[in-house]
Order: sequence, then C-alpha cells, then structure tokens
Amino acid sequence: MPGTAEDVVLAFIQAINAGDLDALRKLMSEDHTFTDALGNSVSGAEKMYSGWQHFLYAYPEYKITVVRSFSKGDEVALFGAAEGRWRVGERVLPQTWRVAAAWLAKVQAGEVERWSVFCDTGWAKPPAGS
Repeated sequence: MPGTAEDVVLAFIQAINAGDLDALRKLMSEDHTFTDALGNSVSGAEKMYSGWQHFLYAYPEYKITVVRSFSKGDEVALFGAAEGRWRVGERVLPQTWRVAAAWLAKVQAGEVERWSVFCDTGWAKPPAGS
C-alpha cells in the first residue's frame, strides 16, 4: 500500500490511466465522495465504481497528466490535463479532446476519501456531426 497521501493519489491516477477499476475500488474509502466540475457529488465506493466504469467506457483512452502537485497533510492538489476520446453508440471517434484540469484529493488511512475535479466541461460533448 502506498505511503504518503501523495503516493496514494498518484496510485489512484495510475489506476485511472490504466482503466483498472479493481485497483481504483481498492483505493477508494467506503464513504468515498466524488465531485465533478459542475459541483455534482456522488458518495459511496460502490456507486463510484459504477461511475468510473461508465465514464471510462464513454471516454476511451482517458488519461490524466499531472504537471504539478502540492500536498499538505492528508490533502493533495494536482494540476495538469485530462484527455481522451469520445464513444458515440458503439463507435469510438478518431478525434481526441484535451483540457487543462485540477484535482483535489483527501486521503484517510491509505484510501482516497474525496476526489474533486476542476475543469471546463465543454469537451464532454462529441464534435458536431459525430
């Protein structure tokens, strides 16, 4: 199990980037809360397991790149970019999207208790005519 709060969060991002839902689940606390860029929150590790499953299916090749991070105690702030593709029906579009993003995580007992995303959400819609 990773040691510092930052180690835990970087392992969480590694699991996201690998699309490893089981590793993600192991790193989420039972009362894990996810807050999206619009301020909507979902609580509960099992709900978020399903949420990540849906998200990673809808946005294939989703990756987080961290350029800079800061930690203070059990909180970690990360800055960088997110990118991926869109799935429309069963078809993965050839175009990619990329957005500057930031994340704030809170870690308790080696698990991510809170994960918040901050970014422009204009990328979420596939290109017109897709």
